[in-house]
Amino acid sequence: KMLLESVEKLQKEKADEQDMLAAMDMKADKAALGNKVDCSQFDENMEELHERMQDLQSQMSDQKQHCSEMKQQLSDAMEEKLDRQELKAFRRRLDESWIINLENFEKRLLGDTGAGIKK
Repeated sequence: KMLLESVEKLQKEKADEQDMLAAMDMKADKAALGNKVDCSQFDENMEELHERMQDLQSQMSDQKQHCSEMKQQLSDAMEEKLDRQELKAFRRRLDESWIINLENFEKRLLGDTGAGIKK
């Protein structure tokens, strides 16, 4: 009777052959394990990636600062430029000065000098 109960208990608790084969297939194969990434290698790669990202972020920050400086220089240059009204007034004064200087030069050139320059 005890033997019969033991056999029944073992039949209930025994592992199914199909389940056992499926579990074995799921286990890591030693050959496949070689293809996996080593944890230390992964950490090294992540550290290198982090350093590259820091460099890239630094370069972007430098570019942003450079663009800001260029924008400020352009803005300052535009502030120093003359607008059209100021430019027209300046040109008018320059033309008037040019005409007066040209007339004075012609008067001196065509005028009667004591040295007797031929015309």
